[in-house]
Amino acid sequence: MIVPLKVTTDYTLMQSLIKVKDLVSFCVSKNIKNCAICDTNLFGSIEFYKLCKENNINPIIGLEINIYNNPLYLYAKNYNGYRNLLKINTIVNDSTITIDNLKNNIEDIVFIIPYKSIFLYDKFKNISDRYLGYQNSKELTEELIITDKVVYVKDIKMFQKEDLKYIEYLNKISDCNINFNDCYYDYDNLKEDDLNRFDEIINLFNLVIPEKERHIPKYDKNCDSFSFLYNLSLKGLKKRLNNNVSDIYLKRLNYELSVIKKMGFVDYFLIVYDYVLYAKKNNILVGPGRGSAAGSLVSYVIGITDIDPIKYNLLFERFLNYERVSMPDIDIDFDSLKREEVINYVKKRYGNLNVAGGLTYTTFKSKLILRDLCKIYNIDERLLNKFLSAINRNLSLKDNLKNKNVNLFINNYSDLKEIYMVALKLEGLKKNISTHAAGIVISDVHLDDIIPVYKKDDVYLAGVDMSYLENLGLLKMDFLALKNLTTINNIITKIPNFKLNEIPLDDKNVYNLFSNGNTDGIFQFETYSFKNILPKFRPQNFSELVALIALNRPGPVEELERYIKRKNKKEAITYYDDSLKDILIDTYGIIIYQEQVISILVKMANFSYAEADNIRRAMAKKKEDVLIKNKEDFINRSIKNGYKKELASEIYNHILKFASYGFNKAHSVSYAIISYQMAYLKVHYSSLFVFELLNNSYSNLEYTKSLLNELKRESLIINHVDINHSKNEYNIEGKNVYLGYKSIKNFKSESALKLINERNKGLFLNIYDFFKRTISFLNKE
Repeated sequence: MIVPLKVTTDYTLMQSLIKVKDLVSFCVSKNIKNCAICDTNLFGSIEFYKLCKENNINPIIGLEINIYNNPLYLYAKNYNGYRNLLKINTIVNDSTITIDNLKNNIEDIVFIIPYKSIFLYDKFKNISDRYLGYQNSKELTEELIITDKVVYVKDIKMFQKEDLKYIEYLNKISDCNINFNDCYYDYDNLKEDDLNRFDEIINLFNLVIPEKERHIPKYDKNCDSFSFLYNLSLKGLKKRLNNNVSDIYLKRLNYELSVIKKMGFVDYFLIVYDYVLYAKKNNILVGPGRGSAAGSLVSYVIGITDIDPIKYNLLFERFLNYERVSMPDIDIDFDSLKREEVINYVKKRYGNLNVAGGLTYTTFKSKLILRDLCKIYNIDERLLNKFLSAINRNLSLKDNLKNKNVNLFINNYSDLKEIYMVALKLEGLKKNISTHAAGIVISDVHLDDIIPVYKKDDVYLAGVDMSYLENLGLLKMDFLALKNLTTINNIITKIPNFKLNEIPLDDKNVYNLFSNGNTDGIFQFETYSFKNILPKFRPQNFSELVALIALNRPGPVEELERYIKRKNKKEAITYYDDSLKDILIDTYGIIIYQEQVISILVKMANFSYAEADNIRRAMAKKKEDVLIKNKEDFINRSIKNGYKKELASEIYNHILKFASYGFNKAHSVSYAIISYQMAYLKVHYSSLFVFELLNNSYSNLEYTKSLLNELKRESLIINHVDINHSKNEYNIEGKNVYLGYKSIKNFKSESALKLINERNKGLFLNIYDFFKRTISFLNKE
């Protein structure tokens, strides 16, 4: 049998044309049942493992390391061997690998020593599964003198010899000098002896990576987590409701806690509670909520969110239910300037190797690869820009060939045609490692016990795609940086005794601002689309603000028009059936939210909330077989519940159409709160609000002019940069607004800081005094 033992994929950056997905497809086409990847890292291991398992291929995971600048190939025999490879991967990342620090992690690992590293053979005498690798008869002859444990191993970086002309461009782009000459697949021509040697070695490999083992850290090892959460929740509920706790709240709280306990997510909630509490105690502004987590009363009472789900008819089951197979998803928005402080706290609390950011890749997308190749060909910049403007970045280069403008360039410029042909081969390959914008992984064990890690600038990153983490039992959370929270925080810190969470949500002046479309700088509402619809919509209460966020999107545009007509009494309000009025009354009989879909399914057909949410998700994913089965079930159960068949069919068809663009009300409420808070600040603290926007708009001259005009209407005096009053950013003194040093082109922030420090010793008396005191650092500008 053929066993490719050394396939290098594009996870070894800029050294291979082979993507893991294409490799597995290649193995299927060749009927190859055993295959190994052996990159200089393990970042492709989980993708390769999963795709192989899905296609009935035995996955062999290898790692190429260098000892004394000579390559050595290490392979995991089983899961224990894979975990040892993970540790070796960390050592390679952290420091230089040596024979000594390798020896602690060699159990259940197969060593293949290529011919060029043959001198290493005697240095691993204690390794029973030690092979020499050969590529030709000369190497085989020499190796058989040493041992009969030899195996054909050739580094494969492309599928066919003809691809050599394409892979060389990776050298040119990365400015490296890697020899790719013999790195193509040619196993079809192997001799019978070569194939027989594969039979021996293949029996060593049986890797099974366990899934669904939970690795959620324990919040506090010295206490019972559920008792702590229960008492914390009860205390928080009383505080939120001023000790006036009704049965509806108590019943909901106990139900949620029972689900959280049964599903094993008690510590998950406590972990989030802990770092949100840290943020709030350390003056780091936290968003009121995000996504379906705002539908949880437990989240509300322990301070994770600031939204009462019962007040807004939000469903816990949309967030978490017994039938949900995936982990809950509590994402948190933080002040963008202080997000890292919260992440550092979590690292300190749970351990540096237990907490990691997410690793992502910059890939050669259509325009990026064309631009890089055009540089190699020294294509004129003006021609390049015109050419790239014809490329649709949302389509592949292959699909772009259907564009007549693209073909005009290719047919008229031979260099561009050649570049395009090369780009077609390189498109989609990985180019650089980067950091996931928000994802953080938290584990109860060192992450390199489970996944590969990558150390970048002394910060660990999870070395597999974030989508694989849940199946491996790892907890992924999004710590999101929201600039709007930074804006709010910068304003309210200038207002004495201001309490953001105590502002009234029924301020008429705020709704007038929305109705007038005066929403520059307002979260979610500053786009042209929103400014255009607001004067027609004219929101008069918070519920309508929530609805507008959900409706003003491409999908539900017809529903938006109907909503406006019904709101303005230009169309009759209907509820399909009077029994649904309570569900639809707040939205004038129009289905807007996913929560309404769930409630209708429960009301009409007596589905459980968990069942209803599963149907809602099947609708959103357009799973045809599930939808047909559920429709019959819904109609039959609705008939038993007293509804007519025609009505049940009509409603199911309508919510089926709706489900593809239905909005999560919990998320809409959460973001409407932030929008309202910003509008409130703009109405009541206009100067401070505009002033803050100015400091975020230096690069936009037109926007800056309009903001300065707003300040003039507030009777403020706009002053140019003043050496005795200006700071790096805009600042205000009484009625005077001073432009900041930032507004001076090419004036560096460090020079501005030195200038301000000098001024703090005493104001500049005149121009001569200014020159005398600043010449040591300003003459370098």
